Amino acid sequence: MPGLVISVSVLPAGDGVCCVVRLAGEADITSTELRDALAAELAGRPRRLLVDMSALTFMDSGATQMIIAAYRVALHGGGTLALVRPSAPVARMLELMEVTTLINVYDSVDDAITATSQGEP
Repeated sequence: MPGLVISVSVLPAGDGVCCVVRLAGEADITSTELRDALAAELAGRPRRLLVDMSALTFMDSGATQMIIAAYRVALHGGGTLALVRPSAPVARMLELMEVTTLINVYDSVDDAITATSQGEP
């Protein structure tokens, strides 16, 4: 299985900054680097954490649970976590697991920044 590549960037976002975690490749239950990267970013208590999934080609339920856990930590810390442009197979997994009823999904990073700056969760 091809690995998971993670990159992190910080972007200006209206009243502060937004942390963007970009995922590429495949994420599964053994992708501990995903859990670690999300935990590291959440340790800084960002107001907005976006997970860009546009280059993620596969995600299993284990990796999905890591995202959900990070979402709960973000909320508990007074922030928000949103998903950005999941690829078709990843979007299907998110829908099947009903993640999209819990976590907002946006078409682009700019859309997510705008929405979360205007008070959307």
